[in-house]
Amino acid sequence: MAKSAPASKTPPSLTAQSPLGGYNAAVNGTSLMEVTRLSMVSVAPLAGSQTAFQTAIAKLFKTGKTDSPKPSATVALDGSGKRLCILMPTAQNQWFLCFDDDGANPVDAAKALLGKSLSKQIAMTDQSDSWVVLALSGPQSRQTLERICPIDCSASAMPVGTTARTIMEHLGAIITRRPDGDDGEPCFWLLSARSSATSFLHAITGSPPFRD
Repeated sequence: MAKSAPASKTPPSLTAQSPLGGYNAAVNGTSLMEVTRLSMVSVAPLAGSQTAFQTAIAKLFKTGKTDSPKPSATVALDGSGKRLCILMPTAQNQWFLCFDDDGANPVDAAKALLGKSLSKQIAMTDQSDSWVVLALSGPQSRQTLERICPIDCSASAMPVGTTARTIMEHLGAIITRRPDGDDGEPCFWLLSARSSATSFLHAITGSPPFRD
C-alpha cells in the first residue's frame, strides 16, 4: 500500500474577496464601482457615554462641535492627502465608522481612531465583510436612482453629507451623498447586505444608462 504524503505543517493562505470582485463599469460618463479595502465598524455609545462619544467625534473629525450628529448627517474626513474616514448614521444612536485600513482587526483600528480610553464606553462590532458598497457617480446617476429608489435624491433633498435608509428593488439599502467628483457630477455610495450583493448589483445595472 502506498504511503500517503505527510500533511503540510504550513496552513493554506487565505485571500479576502470583495462581494463583487471589484466590479467597475462606466457608460456615457456615469460609473458604478465597488468600494473595496474599506473597514466598517458599527459604533454605539453605551448609556451615560454620549458626551464622551461626541467629544471624541469632534476631535477625530475636527468639527469643533460636541453635539451629536444629526440622524441623517454623515461626518467625513477625506479629500486630497487625507485618510478616508466617515461616520455614517445607521439607526437611532448608532453609526458605521468607515475608514481606509488594511489591518487584520478593524475594531482595534476603530478604537485607535476614537481613543482607547473610550473603547469601554462604546459598543463596537466589525461589519466590514457584511456589506457591499457601490459608488455611483456621473451625470445620469440620479436617473439611475429614480427607477429603483423611492426617496428623493435630488440636490436639494439630498445635499452632500446626507444619509438615509431605504429600499432598492425590495432590498434593504443605505444611501449616502458623497462629495461631487472632479467633473462636478454627483456621487452616491449605495450599501446593501453582502448576502444579496449580486441581486443589488443587478437592480442597479438594470437601470439606465447601464441598461437602455
